[in-house]
Amino acid sequence: MFPKLALSVSLVLAATLVCLTLCFYFAEKRQIRLEAGLERQALLNNLAHIAQESFLTNDDLLLVKYTRWLSKWNPSMISASVADTRGAVVAHSEPHRIGQRALSGGTEASKMLLLSHPVRLGNRWLGTASVSFSEKTLEDVLRYRVGQLRRRLLQIAAAAMAAGWVVCLGLSCSWTRPIKQLTCLAGQVGRGQWDLDLGSLGRRHDELGVLSRAFKGMSEQLRQLDAMKEDFVSAVTHELRSPLGAIESYLNLIAEELHEGIPAAAWENYLERLRINTRRLARFVNDLLDVAALERGKIQLEQRPVDLVLTAQDVMGLFALKFKEKCLSYEIAGNSKSGWVVADPDKIRHVLTNLVSNAIKFTPDGGSVRIVIDALESQKLLRISVIDTGFGIAENDRVKIFSKFEQVRFARQQASGPKGTGLGLTLCKALVELHGQTLSVESELGKGSVFSFALPIAEGGFH
Repeated sequence: MFPKLALSVSLVLAATLVCLTLCFYFAEKRQIRLEAGLERQALLNNLAHIAQESFLTNDDLLLVKYTRWLSKWNPSMISASVADTRGAVVAHSEPHRIGQRALSGGTEASKMLLLSHPVRLGNRWLGTASVSFSEKTLEDVLRYRVGQLRRRLLQIAAAAMAAGWVVCLGLSCSWTRPIKQLTCLAGQVGRGQWDLDLGSLGRRHDELGVLSRAFKGMSEQLRQLDAMKEDFVSAVTHELRSPLGAIESYLNLIAEELHEGIPAAAWENYLERLRINTRRLARFVNDLLDVAALERGKIQLEQRPVDLVLTAQDVMGLFALKFKEKCLSYEIAGNSKSGWVVADPDKIRHVLTNLVSNAIKFTPDGGSVRIVIDALESQKLLRISVIDTGFGIAENDRVKIFSKFEQVRFARQQASGPKGTGLGLTLCKALVELHGQTLSVESELGKGSVFSFALPIAEGGFH
């Protein structure tokens, strides 16, 4: 990983440097040529200005000295001259040409660059200033300056490349080492080792530090999922084994007593036991199917007016024997004048059945279970609450209990009888949300829990 990353970053850096260097080189080369042209034009303008002053002061000596000085300080210049309006040379870098006629061409005219500029005083034309340059010398000077530019750019690019490679090396090390460490940690997670030591990764404040902490959080979630899986397997095994074992026992008992003749009362008892355990298995399978259907969005509501009070009474009646077995008191209370709401009666019955079943399961002997129906007039809702005096739920467990196969371990250890699979509250929450409402929980350890949800009041009520 290290060589590939370092090489990739280095190649990207090298390509970027090459592109920038070439762009800068061609831009500077163009600028050098432009500046050379401006320098030649400035030289000609200066000569015209000196010529103008010379004509004004009638000082030819100044102009002659200046033209000679130009030729000495500009090696690319062949000649500089000023001619009057008649074409006679009044100043020239070659003194023997003074007084002669100005020449416009010659054998080397094709090899030189000639620039001319009129000398004026206001609107009056006094003469012409001319400067000629050797094109070969100009090109040599330009090549020399461009060569200097190229050497400087190569030196800068080489230094930048070296510094960039060092930076790439450092960055590669700072990236690849934590990535290798994360790879090792991933291997630990793959082997089921959930306790991860991030070391220096946990103290980083960059993206890799965030990734490392997220990875550790994922490991904790996987630990919880693994524990949930074990609990689920244990719960499913218990939920399947217990009724199946009971059914098998009663079938064996029936087979043994068939030869001796089973009395009618015994038949009724055996059949009732078989029926109870069969229903228990069916309820478990139905819960699994309902969860799968909810996740696929296959559950449809058939909403109509429902009498909540009557539904609550029916649900409480289903558990009358359970209340008696555990010596639990129960009641239905509330301040609502009418208990009619708009809902799917089967789904609401299912929700209440699960909530009351959980209240009974996790409430110790001698406790109480109540269903309270309150009217929320301002919102046109009826709130129904299932209240128990059970073991209660810790604050950090209140969100988890609505997850699939999740159960509070403390309550599960305290409860007697079948523990369930942890699907009941998941179903309740999903069914209440299908009605557009929310299932909420309030609880305190050792004092009990309150599960509540609301439904829209049926207009006009039904009696």
